[in-house]
Amino acid sequence: MTVFNAAQKGHIEGYPLLFLGPKPGLLDTINVQYPELEKLYQTQISQIWNEFEVDLSQDRVDMREAPKAITDLMVKTISWQHLADSVAARSISGLLMPYVSNSEMENLVNVWSLFETIHARTYSHIVKQTFENPVQMLEETYANMDVLARSEVIVQAFDAVESMLADTPEVEKLDTLLLALVALFALEEIGFMASFAITFGIAETGRFMGIAQLVKLICRDEVLHTQFNGAIVKIHKRIPLVAARLNMLKPKIKAILDAVVNQEDVFSDYLFSEGRECIGLNKQLVKQYVRYMAAPMYDAYEVPMPFERVKDNPLPYMDTWINGSKVQTAPQELQNSAYLIGAVADDTAGLDFSELE
Repeated sequence: MTVFNAAQKGHIEGYPLLFLGPKPGLLDTINVQYPELEKLYQTQISQIWNEFEVDLSQDRVDMREAPKAITDLMVKTISWQHLADSVAARSISGLLMPYVSNSEMENLVNVWSLFETIHARTYSHIVKQTFENPVQMLEETYANMDVLARSEVIVQAFDAVESMLADTPEVEKLDTLLLALVALFALEEIGFMASFAITFGIAETGRFMGIAQLVKLICRDEVLHTQFNGAIVKIHKRIPLVAARLNMLKPKIKAILDAVVNQEDVFSDYLFSEGRECIGLNKQLVKQYVRYMAAPMYDAYEVPMPFERVKDNPLPYMDTWINGSKVQTAPQELQNSAYLIGAVADDTAGLDFSELE
C-alpha cells in the first residue's frame, strides 16, 4: 500500500471505482467522475458548525430537576448516541479510506468523518456541561450492556474491515466493504433517527431544549448522509461487478437490516422499562417508527421485510423537527426508485475489472 501512486492515470482514464481501484495519486477536483458526490461534499462543508453554538445552562437545571422518568430516558439516549457517533467518527475515515480510489469519494469520506467527529464531540460536550458527574456518565456508558449491544452490528461490520489483510482476496475485500457500508447506512438511517425520536419527543414536553437544538443540527447532517448513502448505491449499481456482488450479498444484507431492527426493538423495551417514560411517547410508537424508517432500506436492497410496512409516520412531530432543519426527510430520499439495486445502467464499459475477479 502506498500513500501516493505516481503511476495513477485517472486524470486521463477516469476514476470509476469508489473503492479498490488503482491507488490514489493527486487529489483531483479537476477531472470529476461523479459530480453528485462533489455536490454533496460542498453541501456538507457549507453546514459546518460546532458544539458551542447552544447554551446548555437550562439543560443542566433540567438534569437536576426534571422528573426522573424523563431524565433517565434522556441519559440512556445520550449514552448510546455518544457511543454510536464515536464509532462512526473513528471508522468512516480510519477504516474506509485505505480502500478509497476516487477523489470525490475521498473528499466525501473525509468530510463525513469530520462531521461525525463534530457529533461525537457534541455528545461529549453535552455530558460535560449538563451532568453533575461527567466521568461517572462515561463509566456508566462503558458498563451498560444494553447500550453496547445496540451498537453490535456496526461494530462487527467495521471490525471485519479492520481485520482484512493485504493478501485478502479482492472480492472478499469488496464484499466486506459493501456490508460495512450497509451497516453504516442502517446506523444512520434507522438507529440514529430512532434515537432522535426520543430526544425530540422529550423536547416536545419542554424539557432539555438546548440538547434538542444541538441534536437538531446533528439530525440535519444525518439526513444529508442518507443522500450520501443513496448516491453511493446508485453509483455502485452502475458498475456491473459491484452490482453483482450486491445481489449475491442479499441474504447477508437482509441479516444486517433484520439485526438492526431487532436491536432497536430490544433497546426500545429497555428504554421504556425501570420507570422511564415520556408523555406522547412509548415503546410501541418507537418500534413503529423504526419500521417506518427501515422499510426504504429493505426496498433499496430488494430484500424482504420481516414486518408489515408502516405507511404513515407514527411520530408526526419528527417531521416538524426534521423539516425545521431545512433538509429533505430520509424516507422520501430513500424511496426514490433510482436508488434500487435492480436496474443497472453500465457506464463502465471497457474497463478492466480482472483484479477483482
